[in-house]
Amino acid sequence: MAKRTANSIQISLFPETLYEYHILLSPTDAIKDDVDNLKQLLHEQIGIADRDRTSIAHISLIKMEAFESTSIKDLVKKALAGENKFTIKVNSYDSFENGKERTLYLKLENPEAVDRLAAAIKNPSKKRAPKPRYRQTSIIDKPERKPKLSMTPHITIARNISESDFEKIDFTAFEYQNEWVCDRVIIRRRLAGTDKLFSPAGEIKLA
Repeated sequence: MAKRTANSIQISLFPETLYEYHILLSPTDAIKDDVDNLKQLLHEQIGIADRDRTSIAHISLIKMEAFESTSIKDLVKKALAGENKFTIKVNSYDSFENGKERTLYLKLENPEAVDRLAAAIKNPSKKRAPKPRYRQTSIIDKPERKPKLSMTPHITIARNISESDFEKIDFTAFEYQNEWVCDRVIIRRRLAGTDKLFSPAGEIKLA
């Protein structure tokens, strides 16, 4: 029988805490207020769940689980090294279909920049580098294909909207346009396997 070491006893007596991490982008307070108003307007039209009404506007990049001893902040900082701040442009609305239900969201005019951050965090070893240019482009050059997105960056308004309710929505107010300079990535966490609120766990500033 293998001899039990002091380390193995210590691990069994003091198990590590597992956390769920939410890594996201946060808009300005003014845009958060605008999104809150849009949610209230939608609630007045069709009624939406409390979790949608109380959720603060954000763009999710990734959710993951890790033990407390893992420095998620250091991992994200390393993955995003060299990434520069950029402008996020919100332009109108769209929806996801999930069976007979819809998720209404605000879409981005330039989702590629946000997707790049998410992809860098998910696969830091496959970080996409910008292609160097050695000459000016001309009118005879073929337009470059946009990279395939690994996600659809968005700001959620409400989930689980039935088809019948979706048809009742007046979408005029959701033709919303605004922008902000994204200069940091936010990290939040909560105990894994719970529905507790996420608490701040750090932020990474972009160059």
